[in-house]
Amino acid sequence: MNKEVLISIRGLQYQGPGNEQGSAEAILAGRYYLKDGARYLIYDEPEEDFDKGSHTMIKITDDRVELSRKGPVTVSMNFLKGQKNLCSYKTPFGSLMVGIDTTDIRLDTPDDDTLKLEIFYNLDINYSFYAECHMELEVRSKETAGPLFSEKM
Repeated sequence: MNKEVLISIRGLQYQGPGNEQGSAEAILAGRYYLKDGARYLIYDEPEEDFDKGSHTMIKITDDRVELSRKGPVTVSMNFLKGQKNLCSYKTPFGSLMVGIDTTDIRLDTPDDDTLKLEIFYNLDINYSFYAECHMELEVRSKETAGPLFSEKM
């Protein structure tokens, strides 16, 4: 199966008691396919302040989510429930060591045209706690896409 899809991505960050949360949201066109028991999402994302955007691939299996981004920002992140993974987050301004401590992954595929994914994780930057994070992805085929995030997962 290879489908043209719309991908809604919402990220929230909580930087500790009394600190405000940061959020970002985007809706992007992409491709979705299944291969060897894994689900793949591929999309291009514009990068603020850069002429060129980033190419992103997300691989989803039953117990792991792998996000690989190439462009002005290059990173390969692994989300595995109950594990902490380190990665190098490369930007045109330098590299950061990023720690991802995944607390929960929730995957829902209610039908052939919809995928909902939530990832809860703690983020460290250069070995110091930075934020509690929550990322939501909702994927729908272009043919059936209606209002995204119409109901809470």
